[in-house]
Amino acid sequence: MSTDPGKKDFASSLSSAPGSVKAGSEPAPGLGGPLPGPGVVLAAVSGGADSVALLRLLHQAAPGRGWRLSVAHVDHGLRPDSEDDAAFVAGLAAEMGLSFHLRRVRVQARGRSLEEAAREARRAALLNMAAEAGAGTIALGHTADDQAETVLARLLCGTGPSGLAAMRPWDAPWWRPLLGLRREALRRWLRALGQDWREDPSNQQMGPLRNRVRQRLLPLAQELVNPRAVEALSRLAALAADEEEMWEQWCQRAAGALMQREGTSLVLAAGGLAALPFPRQRRLLRFAAGQITGQGQHLLARHVEQLRELLAGPPGRSLSLPAGLRAWREQDGLRLDRGDPPPRLRLSLQGPATVSLPHLGKRLAVELCSTAEGRRGRGPQAWLPAQEVAWPLILRSPLPGERFHPLGAPGSKRLSRFLIDRKVPPWWRARTLVVADRKGLWWVGPWAVAERARLKGHEGAYLRLSFVDTPL
Repeated sequence: MSTDPGKKDFASSLSSAPGSVKAGSEPAPGLGGPLPGPGVVLAAVSGGADSVALLRLLHQAAPGRGWRLSVAHVDHGLRPDSEDDAAFVAGLAAEMGLSFHLRRVRVQARGRSLEEAAREARRAALLNMAAEAGAGTIALGHTADDQAETVLARLLCGTGPSGLAAMRPWDAPWWRPLLGLRREALRRWLRALGQDWREDPSNQQMGPLRNRVRQRLLPLAQELVNPRAVEALSRLAALAADEEEMWEQWCQRAAGALMQREGTSLVLAAGGLAALPFPRQRRLLRFAAGQITGQGQHLLARHVEQLRELLAGPPGRSLSLPAGLRAWREQDGLRLDRGDPPPRLRLSLQGPATVSLPHLGKRLAVELCSTAEGRRGRGPQAWLPAQEVAWPLILRSPLPGERFHPLGAPGSKRLSRFLIDRKVPPWWRARTLVVADRKGLWWVGPWAVAERARLKGHEGAYLRLSFVDTPL
């Protein structure tokens, strides 16, 4: 996304944002930046006043900006008249000569609030429609009022500095060009155009927190504290977003020294992390969690403190967190990953080959060699006597109850017990790679080869198995 060179920074633009938008005026100053460059822009239109105003403003500005507009609507099916909303938006798109995309979604709470579930379903549908339309930008109709409501609700629910930043004008691919404009100003502009819109009666219900903030709390703050509370709260969000950008840059630098990716997980160096001041610990933990979940730094404060407690405690403990996140305290690190079990693996090789293991962030190279120079009994490489391998070679996940006879051990033991005795972290135990043929196990990678892989020194050829890191 390119930045309009004549655009002021967002924080300063809030204090000078126009109180109204006059019909027929040049719309570009009313659209918050940075403005996208030429290309396809998908406008998310619910049919309400804010999104209709968004579409009208984008349509007026599009020719001068090189934007090719498409219109998207998500029907959540939560109201009997939701199909009427879809028909209204489709008619508006047709009137403007724009392509129209519609998705009907099923909203299932599953332990979340209905509003949160609807939001997630809506975002997924919009991303799908953007891909269909070839759009790199999705324009949303959030206003300064929405921003103020978000900040106030988060503040009273105990958010930290990250939460105060609320919605960003640009958070790829999401663009919110109306964050500097008031809701009522946009409605006056639509009335001057003679443009109608749809009203959502559920916005008047006092159940959802946002509605209570909108209908009661924010008007009370304007009456008793500050008539310009909306502008003040929006300005606070913009300033907090500037601070967040600075912290994001610091986290990216610190991650290079203190974080390492292993497959789908991130491992933070326990000593280096513990040595940081508490505020930096919290920031880096939030950053790492966001890298895993893809949800930015949205971990709640109490969950961050639980992670800090896990870091300060002994190895072997673990913690389940929201968004499917799980943390493990290991001997020298703190590992974060999704809590889902790894995929069950079973591959058959008829000869030397290279196999991708994305859940480990590695490839397994199986090569025929004439020497076994540098061989060891454990680690990321193994040498097998090639003439004794009974092909096919099977690569698979560990099986419940199976036994393993490590090289040099007096006998076999349960593989699960071997991994525990070797102090293999739980994350790796579930992802250990078993290499076997029809006669038994050859290697438990990357931990140890089997006794049957013992080399006698007169083998004619060797099969070398190597874990190779896959570049991110």
